[in-house]
Amino acid sequence: MVLKQQYFNIGKCIYCGTTDTPLTKEHVIPLSLKGEMILGKASCDSCRAITSKYERNPIRDNWMEARACLDYPSRKTNFSEKVFPLKVILKDGTETTLELNKSETLGIAHFPEFPLPAFFGSDTYKSGAVWNALRTIGFGKISPDDFSKKYNVKQITGTVTYKGNHFEIMIVRIAYCAVVAYLGPDSLARNYVLPTILGKVDDVGYWLGTDYEGKTIPHIGKVNSANVIRIGLMTKQDGSTYLLVTIKFFAASDAPEYVVVVGEPTEKAIASLRNTKG
Repeated sequence: MVLKQQYFNIGKCIYCGTTDTPLTKEHVIPLSLKGEMILGKASCDSCRAITSKYERNPIRDNWMEARACLDYPSRKTNFSEKVFPLKVILKDGTETTLELNKSETLGIAHFPEFPLPAFFGSDTYKSGAVWNALRTIGFGKISPDDFSKKYNVKQITGTVTYKGNHFEIMIVRIAYCAVVAYLGPDSLARNYVLPTILGKVDDVGYWLGTDYEGKTIPHIGKVNSANVIRIGLMTKQDGSTYLLVTIKFFAASDAPEYVVVVGEPTEKAIASLRNTKG
């Protein structure tokens, strides 16, 4: 179910629990992805330094072109003046680099796809994240066919770099922050993902995955929104209940939906979810 934010000023670091140092606000989804939910007084400087580094590579390096085309905010980059280089092979075989502004670019963004979280059962998972595929979507105002004709392009070339598991940990952090925003900082009887978020263990693929068939939470689908977050419960045959979060960035597109197993909810959180319509 999709819920509205209920908790705003937390008063303690949601990662380490400290109240003894100055606390800063925490965006659930980064502002640069049009994230609007903010947790006040929710992160200490030490934890913020850890979590913020995971956003730089996926958002700044790999999604900047798409963000520019969609007029997403940026604190440091003026997209109106930004030049986007694109390596291409022209129809005559010449290799060259086009220098494009945001209205000319294809707005390419890449989205890793994963198997289901290994939490649900995997005989092969060991550590880190496992990729199934890399989905590429263009958000530009010009179609690929028109782009090819305009610039006489036969083939686009290039590379995409993902540092460590930064992208995956960013998603897990967002999922956890969403739980805090919707259900409160004390809504988890067992928090599975904090050690992952703080870089203490290398097990992000155990909690994070892509649910192609909607086995965990019903699919979000295409929604006219920048991002959509959905929270749900899963109860196993032994009666144990788990809190799941599904996240879709660029929600009006065919971008994949990511599911995160966040932890075991308290009875109060379970009751809150079951009493909420939506």
